[in-house]
Amino acid sequence: MPEPIPPEYLRETQDIVAAVPNGPWEAVTNDYGTPDAVGPISFLECFDGTKQVPVVQFVQHAREALPRYVGEVARQRNEMRLMQRRIEQLERVNGGARRDQ
Repeated sequence: MPEPIPPEYLRETQDIVAAVPNGPWEAVTNDYGTPDAVGPISFLECFDGTKQVPVVQFVQHAREALPRYVGEVARQRNEMRLMQRRIEQLERVNGGARRDQ
């Protein structure tokens, strides 16, 4: 299981995502019909021409997906904080007793 994402890393990622141009980023083909640019990124080169299209697809997808994933992590963290507070409230009302014990 991956390690939890520290809040500082999440904020840094949000700042990085906010600083780049909005998407979606479209692929731009060169004179040979292969993509060599995506959004503001140009002259994509890969070690092997067969890898270029998957790399372009990844960059295109990541521009839209990363903000959604970061937002979902933040939403889930907030939801967990709210649930933890509610559990603590219920435990206080019940004199500290937990139902699962």
